[in-house]
Amino acid sequence: MATDDHGKCVHCDFDLNGERIYDYFLEEHEGDWQKALAVASMYGAGPDRGRFGKEIYVKGYDTDGNKLPPYFQCPECGEKCYQKETD
Repeated sequence: MATDDHGKCVHCDFDLNGERIYDYFLEEHEGDWQKALAVASMYGAGPDRGRFGKEIYVKGYDTDGNKLPPYFQCPECGEKCYQKETD
């Protein structure tokens, strides 16, 4: 999934797109675009691409200590938004 579009929850249709990463750091660095760009690029973002997602990444273990498959949870309804894509 691209870092510019996090989509919507498949259960409640909640918009999972958050604030643009570059814009966030531009405000944090009080308008210094060079610092904002330097930090945003660490996230693979720039002025025209990349945004934070609102979904919650969940990892867990079963009672025997085995890893369970990770998933993304919707902050609105609490259900799985979509399955984590694995290679």
